[in-house]
Amino acid sequence: MHTTDWNKKLTDPATYKSSWDWTVSNSEYHFDNERQDKEGEWFKILGRFPNPESWQQEMQTIIDESKAISWETRKYFGEYDDVSPMLEQEEYDILQGHGDPKLELSNMLDDFSNLPVLKSMCDYFALTESTDLSEGLKKKYRSHVQHTGQMFNRHIDKLWDWKPSNPEQICRISIFLTDWEPGQFYQYGTYTYTNWKAGDCHTFDWANVPHATANASNTLRTTLLLTGLKTDRTREIIESGNANNIFMV
Repeated sequence: MHTTDWNKKLTDPATYKSSWDWTVSNSEYHFDNERQDKEGEWFKILGRFPNPESWQQEMQTIIDESKAISWETRKYFGEYDDVSPMLEQEEYDILQGHGDPKLELSNMLDDFSNLPVLKSMCDYFALTESTDLSEGLKKKYRSHVQHTGQMFNRHIDKLWDWKPSNPEQICRISIFLTDWEPGQFYQYGTYTYTNWKAGDCHTFDWANVPHATANASNTLRTTLLLTGLKTDRTREIIESGNANNIFMV
């Protein structure tokens, strides 16, 4: 994937009305709508977990217990009462398209204590967290159950504060728990990612690539989102990642 200049100085977010504009100012993406991006440039398929029947019961728990989140609630969902540090700018972006700033993005659950199969799948990637208590947040495993009509509008992630001393270590990995249905999509840059199978896993260039997800089907889209710091094992999996890899837990 793209190699980022991690030593660059970020612009001051306080000088921007728009979260989108701030992230664009720090992104190395090309922003050329006529250029067709490809898998492997800004996101990469890593492999897949077989036997989706093994997580069906736990997935039903996720569906039953997950709660709707918005830009206002998604960052500190389930743990904190803090307000997202750029909430006003994030909601400003939605208002520019005459959207509802409180729109539901997805339904989320971040308690994996009673989900041993799904937790073992997440643990497979060996993400860790900072040992410096002054830096960032803890490693997170989260499920997203995107209902019909829910969407994450186009944005670029803002994870720099997870590890300010070395943001290159920060990693996000997604695991699909259900097969693709027409009307469901992820978009990375100008590439529309569809046709996945349950168990497929991928990572993406969180610091640079604009991305969005939506569910315009009549079927729930259920995924896991892992965020943490790369270990040597994580790097090995990403380096050797391809659609034919089979992950066993």
